[in-house]
Amino acid sequence: MAMKPILYTGICAAMLCAAPCSASSAEGSGAASSVEAITADYPVRALREGRQGTVIVQVTVAPDGRPKSCLVSSSSGHADLDRAACTSAMRAGGFPPISAQAGERHYLRKAEFRIEE
Repeated sequence: MAMKPILYTGICAAMLCAAPCSASSAEGSGAASSVEAITADYPVRALREGRQGTVIVQVTVAPDGRPKSCLVSSSSGHADLDRAACTSAMRAGGFPPISAQAGERHYLRKAEFRIEE
């Protein structure tokens, strides 16, 4: 029986918004951070070895809308899946520019790596 990779791109109902999050808004106001699902390339070796998992990454974005860095907020437990999620989040873009006075923003992105049997 062949295994097929499944990349879930749906967003959890409780996390529908793609708005930026920050420690102050997430913690200070009690509002939930929003997480947007992304599609990530499944690392070939991880797929072959049957590794699965969910990764949540935090992307730091410059005022001009360019992604600057990516940190794993919640690991899948597999370094290659975590790297693939960060790489995809950085390439995905789609971050709106804002005024330079506003400074950097932080966005959460989620990639799910699942194999269908």
